[in-house]
Amino acid sequence: QLMLQLREGATPPGTAFGVNLVDVVKRVQAVATARGRTLELAALEPLKARGHDERLERIIGHVVQNAFDATDVAGRVSIALVRDGGRAKVVVTDTGHGMTPEFIRDRLFKPFQTTKQAGMGIGAFESYQYVQELGGKIEVQSEIDKGTTVSLLLPLFETSKNTELHSMEPA
Repeated sequence: QLMLQLREGATPPGTAFGVNLVDVVKRVQAVATARGRTLELAALEPLKARGHDERLERIIGHVVQNAFDATDVAGRVSIALVRDGGRAKVVVTDTGHGMTPEFIRDRLFKPFQTTKQAGMGIGAFESYQYVQELGGKIEVQSEIDKGTTVSLLLPLFETSKNTELHSMEPA
């Protein structure tokens, strides 16, 4: 998938749609449940973000999967959706092993960097690239042996309810 995106280039600006983030989170939760894990829903404010449904689901799913990978079975992983000004904030929190500030700064969003036995280390890179492409950002707070919080800040998709059509003809 990443190679296809690199070959074809970024999605043309202005082609993003309104993605119902509650629906995306519930699909990600269903995948976690099917894998025998519990994704706690902390808060789900009904928000629509600019983006593409499948890509946002893949990115949120990746962040959640990383949280599960870093957390033992007795630990907790939760997700919340909240409005943060003009952005939707998707917050994934875990009680996992955490990351050092150096790892976050130097390796987390670089391609082919991973601490896992399996995987190629491109999921965080893809997530970072796509969120940047949408005009959003990713924030990471982590403490060794306490856990990590990853926040995806995505531009809201809002339509004006009072849009009027104006004639180009003189009155």
